[in-house]
Amino acid sequence: MKRSLLFFFGLFFSLGFFTQCSDDPTGAGSEYLKVNSWIRDQMSNYYYWNFVVPRMAPGNLIPGQFFEDILYETDKFSYITDDAETLLNELNGAQYSSGVSPAILSFSDRDQLFMVVKYVYPNSPAQQAGLKRGDIILSVNGQTLSSSNYQELLQINGTVAYGLGSYTLDEGTQQVNVTDLDSVVIVQKEILQLDPVITTKVIEKGGKRIGYLFYAQFIDGTADVFINRLNERLAALKAQKVDELVIDLRYNSGGRITAASQFANALVPLEAAQNEEIFVEFEYNSFLENFYQTSEGTDSENLFLRFQEGPVNMGLERIYVLTTNETASASELLINGLKPYMEVITVGSNTFGKYYGSFVITGTFQSPPLYYAILPVTLKYSNANQETDFIDGLEAQIAASENILSPKPLGDPGDPLIEAAISDMLGQSVTEKNYIINIAPTFNWYPTLSNQLQSSAWFIQD
Repeated sequence: MKRSLLFFFGLFFSLGFFTQCSDDPTGAGSEYLKVNSWIRDQMSNYYYWNFVVPRMAPGNLIPGQFFEDILYETDKFSYITDDAETLLNELNGAQYSSGVSPAILSFSDRDQLFMVVKYVYPNSPAQQAGLKRGDIILSVNGQTLSSSNYQELLQINGTVAYGLGSYTLDEGTQQVNVTDLDSVVIVQKEILQLDPVITTKVIEKGGKRIGYLFYAQFIDGTADVFINRLNERLAALKAQKVDELVIDLRYNSGGRITAASQFANALVPLEAAQNEEIFVEFEYNSFLENFYQTSEGTDSENLFLRFQEGPVNMGLERIYVLTTNETASASELLINGLKPYMEVITVGSNTFGKYYGSFVITGTFQSPPLYYAILPVTLKYSNANQETDFIDGLEAQIAASENILSPKPLGDPGDPLIEAAISDMLGQSVTEKNYIINIAPTFNWYPTLSNQLQSSAWFIQD
């Protein structure tokens, strides 16, 4: 099902307010009352746990704080921003970026923070400047990364100077050190259209032709440009007669349901697509559930998302998916939704464990307009076998992990996750490829705003 983002606003007006908010109960003024009243009404209508939404909205709390105060105690996914325009641009793949996807780390026994480049988008300013996967960055514009400033430094616009570092490992003590290289790379950030297919290739091993595709995030792009490119890359792999396929979702924190659905249509066995079998089932709060059942019927596309025959189908009976704790939301939906119909072998470590989705709701259609957007958890999903609630993530069937400080290039057969997948394909015993846990001290991982938005907000229904 394909609808524009306006669907969310149109649905709101067709539903009407289930409840209306009262005047400011605090008597402390109305500076934020209009915004908070709008937030309260939307949350009452759409929030999965709407029973916790108060009957009145205060005028004395800033909207972000009011929104956070509303959230159900276990909800760590709902999101608010006061810049709806930027959010909507990012949902279409337009981001102000250098083209670097960073991991922010520290050692558990030290305060020093540093950035590791997980991957670089092709043809981006970062790639043109020579940055590559595995590069270590210790400073931004001369400021050393710390727990208090790293988010701000990541958001710097314009020209950015990255101070590079390197790491060494003492083989005897397993002590890792990161040192300053006294070298700087200058990068100009721009508005980039970030194609989520970073790389594809064919690996020939043991008489097999193994297709590999790294997918960074589930986004459609303007006029479905990224969906079309994904289908083109899959069609190219099929034309090369691959008999196995590895989908690399190790850093993919989620995205749009429409993108996940289109990807699934290309992967699921053709018969399931032609029969329009159930991909996922959605569950909402009682108000929204009853609305869909009453107005659209019990087989509504808002209650069940079904496979459809698309422009390409890989024609495979199994796929391998590379996963880590960063594999979340729409990535998990893709894996979980395919499992009833084909063998999906997960390689790496357990996924994040997010089986909820959000609607995107903005106030730009209000009069006068409100430039806020909220992305409350709106639905919970399960696959055709009613499997959900994987709170500890989807289990990796084959354990493997990478050394993030010295990673292999994406698609390299020597990458421990890919190596483990290939070994299993060839019927060889798979020894756990685990490099990180032997390195002392261990890492602390710090979230970035892009990770938060992608996993907490981008899993949306159109």
